[in-house]
Amino acid sequence: MKGIVRAALMTTAFVIAVPASAATLVAGSTGVAPTGGVPAGQGTLLASQVFSGQAFTFAATFNQAVYLNAAGTLDFYFQVIRTGAGSISNQEIRSFTISDFGAYLVDGYASALDPDGTGLFIAANNPNLANGTPSPSTTTFGRSPSGSVVTIEFGANGLTGTENSATYIFRTNATAYNNQGTFGIIDGSTLQGLTFQPIAAVPEPATWAMMLVGFGGIGLGMRRRKPRTSVSFA
Repeated sequence: MKGIVRAALMTTAFVIAVPASAATLVAGSTGVAPTGGVPAGQGTLLASQVFSGQAFTFAATFNQAVYLNAAGTLDFYFQVIRTGAGSISNQEIRSFTISDFGAYLVDGYASALDPDGTGLFIAANNPNLANGTPSPSTTTFGRSPSGSVVTIEFGANGLTGTENSATYIFRTNATAYNNQGTFGIIDGSTLQGLTFQPIAAVPEPATWAMMLVGFGGIGLGMRRRKPRTSVSFA
């Protein structure tokens, strides 16, 4: 009976710990609408970078940043700014991808405002117009079957001219990151570059030392054990 009660309490705690309003992206998901606004506990800016380039069908800037949120895990921020035509033609930007998020939980948000207050991200200026009247965003999220690639599809919110997207925020359970991930901005051609991605935390030097001492102790104990041979005579 105690085991059943303990399991029930653990289940309840898990449900409480997961934000009810978050757009959770599981591996293989498609067509997930982002949660509006900025997730609570935005935290501290750890790193940011800007990438600008020109593809065959558009030119664009990709803004990106990493925050340590109040829960002690990392949030990844991304925004696409279309800056003009490409080298051979002029087409809208329909989507972009980021990777590698394969080993991590991911919740997706979208902010139409300046979510970080530093000036790197700016308010979205590409509302979906239907007969001159703004209508709800058509942007959706998806995630590859392996979970590694997250895709942001703009739908009717494709970027033309010098429009920029909302800021997309991906809250993870990661505690470490590097800038060896990849992004791709896509329409009739693709603009690619390096971006921030979550990674496994590296043990501190003191932790490595403790592990080595522990392995040494195990080895010493095994060497001290002398095999015992039992002989019986009929």
